[in-house]
Amino acid sequence: MILTGTGTSHGIPVIGCGCPVCTSSDPKDTRLRCSAYICEPSHILVDVGPEFRIQALTYGIQSLDAVFVTHSHADHLHGIDDLRIFSHTKASDPAHPDSTETEGDGLKMYTTSAAAQDIRHRFDYIFTPMKEGGGKPKIQVLSAQHIRPESPLHIGRIEAVPVMIAHGSLEDMGILFSERKPDGKKHSIAYLTDCNEISADAVKTVRNSCGTLDYLVIDGLRKEPHSTHFSFAQALAAAEKMEPRNVCLTHITHDMKHRQICSYVQELLKDFPNLRKQSENGCYIGPAFDGMTLEC
Repeated sequence: MILTGTGTSHGIPVIGCGCPVCTSSDPKDTRLRCSAYICEPSHILVDVGPEFRIQALTYGIQSLDAVFVTHSHADHLHGIDDLRIFSHTKASDPAHPDSTETEGDGLKMYTTSAAAQDIRHRFDYIFTPMKEGGGKPKIQVLSAQHIRPESPLHIGRIEAVPVMIAHGSLEDMGILFSERKPDGKKHSIAYLTDCNEISADAVKTVRNSCGTLDYLVIDGLRKEPHSTHFSFAQALAAAEKMEPRNVCLTHITHDMKHRQICSYVQELLKDFPNLRKQSENGCYIGPAFDGMTLEC
């Protein structure tokens, strides 16, 4: 998995902001809107924010087998029109980028039931028959909330299980991605962004279904508490319950530089013995950054 964006809703640098983070020369302080891409063995996108075109070009995204949308906020969804190059059977041909070919079933997009309804309403042009001319993505929007750990969604060799989490009053969808290695053992990445509460049932889903949880990517907005996002300490407290090998805080705002967050997290680890042990063993517990590659 490549973390193609690790910033909060406004992105970093923030428009018109001259703070030390937004003017930093450290590339790890530049954070596009939250998104992730699994490039092998299947091609899976998580969230399609306003900078998706830039992310696709930067990280060489040339094929998509499926898209997951965690929720329908603009910073996770409003690059949806740029999916059209991936969503038509023949439109992915670089020689014909403007093709309006409509063969095939279209690109499958998995999300919550509420977000699926919201997408169809806000982007109704995608689902409305149109006259010849122009272009639009061809997408099947599907609710993933019926998928259970005992019967996961299979996308090639990747298994996907929704993990329902709370983003304020909004029901958000995290995803547990797993793959069985040649030795038969299951290795997983849990991607849980935009949340301020993870229920005991959600923790149980992750722990019982992950095999080895190599990485937990989890919302960690800032040092201070927030009404709809975990603080850094709250994110670590949630992570402690899931016992991952590595923890990557994402959806970060511009209050602190990457290196400052790294130092702050190390101070916090005294309160989290499981995570402290993993850190002492050489695992990564700290802020994610754009372009970070997670290998199970």
